[in-house]
Amino acid sequence: MSDDIALLTIAELASCIRDGDLSPVDITQAYLDRIQRLDDTLHSFNCVMGDTALLEARNAEGAIRAGHWSGPLHGIPIGIKDMIDVMGVPTTAQAVHRKQAIAAQDAGVVVSLRQAGAVILGKQAMSEYAVGGTQLDHAWPPPCNPWDLGKDALSSSSGGAVAVAAGLCGGAIGTETAGSIRAPAAWCGVAGLKPTNGMVSTAGVLPLSPTMDCVGPLAWTVEDCAILLSGMTGAPCKEGWRNLDGAIAGLRVGVARSYFENDPVVDPEILAATDLAVDALIDLGAVCVDVVLPDFDALCATAKAISWPEEYRQYREDLAAHPDWLTEVSRSRLQDGQSYSDAEYRAALLRREEIIAELRNLMQDIDLLILPTLKKPAQPRGFEFTDLGKTNLDLTRPFNLTGGPALTMCHGFSDEGLPLSLQIIGRHDEDTLVLRAGHALEQALGVRNRRPQIATL
Repeated sequence: MSDDIALLTIAELASCIRDGDLSPVDITQAYLDRIQRLDDTLHSFNCVMGDTALLEARNAEGAIRAGHWSGPLHGIPIGIKDMIDVMGVPTTAQAVHRKQAIAAQDAGVVVSLRQAGAVILGKQAMSEYAVGGTQLDHAWPPPCNPWDLGKDALSSSSGGAVAVAAGLCGGAIGTETAGSIRAPAAWCGVAGLKPTNGMVSTAGVLPLSPTMDCVGPLAWTVEDCAILLSGMTGAPCKEGWRNLDGAIAGLRVGVARSYFENDPVVDPEILAATDLAVDALIDLGAVCVDVVLPDFDALCATAKAISWPEEYRQYREDLAAHPDWLTEVSRSRLQDGQSYSDAEYRAALLRREEIIAELRNLMQDIDLLILPTLKKPAQPRGFEFTDLGKTNLDLTRPFNLTGGPALTMCHGFSDEGLPLSLQIIGRHDEDTLVLRAGHALEQALGVRNRRPQIATL
């Protein structure tokens, strides 16, 4: 029974809590039991706050019984990426020397989530300082992809994506600077949203690239991402996420084929699933047209010329004084930012504004853009240290540069049983429209009735 509880969506759990069919304590205990049973294999949590989570769950249960239900996150256990402050526990950023870096107060997003009634289940694994991918030379074992334990979970919000897919938490809060929510969400088969930059507070989040950093949700469904986003922003959310049910007929959707269709690296199964998603959108009444975006490599180069120097500046003192504090992967990546001059950095910032204006102009007649999230399904763990790892597999970074909402959602499975993933990109501050389209497409494709085998053990 507890496993059945843990595999419900946030929306389903909220309905059960509100109707008195489930208690927050039962739900929290179900997740804690599964973490104890499965996470020695998956390595998705760095810190499990079992006692405080159960106390928060009991408080939520008492408030709800007294008639003070505050919305769909009330009593829902969620995980927090380990570079976001949670008062009283370390914010390690997966760095060994930060194991005693106890947070004095909650990050802004955690404050908002607590006000919405969420239960904080623990701190989740990531890549060191959020700068690299899977690190094999590390004191912590890397998170394992629940669909195939030999596959990579990918990128820095991997712990949250793994835990959501395996049913170890109701939802998770990640961060991204260049796709670190969307990339692990894609390979772990969950939904992940990079909100419009600035929509969610970054106060109390260990900085990486202030221009690009953002905080966003990971969840099993797009609807659950919408519920989490409402709680993260402090928006009234008792019923607010229900506007996802609006029709998408008449929306003009641009298919960014120039970014993926003729790329020999792109897996044919990704192409086929994307075509099926386009067909499903047309069946829902959307108008799909091909669009040509600014050159992908040029956008990525501009993004790196901003984020990499900012990342280096954040940690150059540690690099100089204590290079042994970091793994070789992190050290090398952070030092990449040293090669950019101030003039190159300032020029990139100016070019970014031009690119944002170009995209805004293009999207005057286009409501949404779609394209795959990654060029291939999950690869073997440590693939970044092979020849394939030298190839750019993600299609995410340009939309960190432009700053609007970018949703990743599962849109099918490979013959090997690995998740495939689509991105939906929107205009600035039109996160709700992106989520509404993703919700409609997710329902039409019917891909949320399949969990990784480990989740059902």
